[in-house]
Amino acid sequence: MQITDWVWLAIVPAFFAGAFASRWWLQQRSAASNKVNEEYFKGLNFLLNEQPDKAIEVFIKALEVDSETVELHLALGGLFRRKGQVDRATRIHQNLIARPSLTDEQRLQAIYELAQDYNKAGLLDRAENLFLELKDSQSYREAALEGLCSIYQQEKEWARAIEVSKMHKRSLRHQYSQRIAHYWCELAEQSIAAKKFDDARKYLRSALSEDRAAARAVLLHGELCYQQNNYPKALSLWLSLSVNNPSLAAIVVEKIILCYRKLNDRAELKEYLLHVASLPKDEKAFDLWRESMIEEFGDSATSEQLLEQARNEGLSGPVADYLYRTTASNMFSAEQKSLLLQDMLGRAKSRKIEYTCTRCGFDTKAMHWFCVNCGEWDSFS
Repeated sequence: MQITDWVWLAIVPAFFAGAFASRWWLQQRSAASNKVNEEYFKGLNFLLNEQPDKAIEVFIKALEVDSETVELHLALGGLFRRKGQVDRATRIHQNLIARPSLTDEQRLQAIYELAQDYNKAGLLDRAENLFLELKDSQSYREAALEGLCSIYQQEKEWARAIEVSKMHKRSLRHQYSQRIAHYWCELAEQSIAAKKFDDARKYLRSALSEDRAAARAVLLHGELCYQQNNYPKALSLWLSLSVNNPSLAAIVVEKIILCYRKLNDRAELKEYLLHVASLPKDEKAFDLWRESMIEEFGDSATSEQLLEQARNEGLSGPVADYLYRTTASNMFSAEQKSLLLQDMLGRAKSRKIEYTCTRCGFDTKAMHWFCVNCGEWDSFS
């Protein structure tokens, strides 16, 4: 028998053995796949019948049959979290992480999803630990840093928020400059309130080094100077803010009036009052403007100026409230006291909205630098 005959005698049985093994594996695979499909249809049925806990049990059992269902479990957990059912999302993601069959990438994704569950549930310490675990991974580093930043913002740990924000890739740092500047401003605000003026000055320098256009830093620099009785410098800063940032003009009116009074400069105060860019939306600040106008120009001129400002920029709550209360007096003409004006002022008085987020439309009565609804800084006007 030749050598080739021995080779064929070895190859042919091996071929049939391989074919048999392949067929057996495919049959087993098909049976497992059918089992998975049955389990998932059962789980979907539970979901449609609003029995999410039973659905989760079914999906978890299906995972034990075939680890390729991981993506579906991740999607399901994300759906539960978006619907506010964080406990169910957490349960799914915790079960996923416990599976030894996950790939490294699947495990990282499950950890990230669980961190988001904890964050939404207010379990910030647990979320922080998971984000810290992820920040050294290549695929989830940026997302983990954002998660940590969100936590430190909620906890008002501004120094840690700055540290984490600076960990972003150098090529992406410019995207976070505005936000980091606000973190420095938060620290400066705390220092001014605590009379730690040297610290405040240092923090404001850092804020402006991050964002030269940081209007809040200018506002706080003025407050720092005012607290240290440097009224000319404070006045100069607030006047420049009013000119360079018209959307913030209303919040410095009271401060500018107080500076002129401290400097006993009635001539400049009169000039400012006549050309004020925007009426204050804060009730206390509006009352100071109105009292100053009456003191310098009298009731009639104040009423005319007030109505003119209202026509130009609309009615804020304090303005509408004051006009509504005084329309019965002889301060206004019959035309001004018409029913149409009464109706307009009445609706504006009860509106309770002074500032709106330009990104998401969230309304608020007081001025805020950060929108809690969409997470944007510097978005209210």
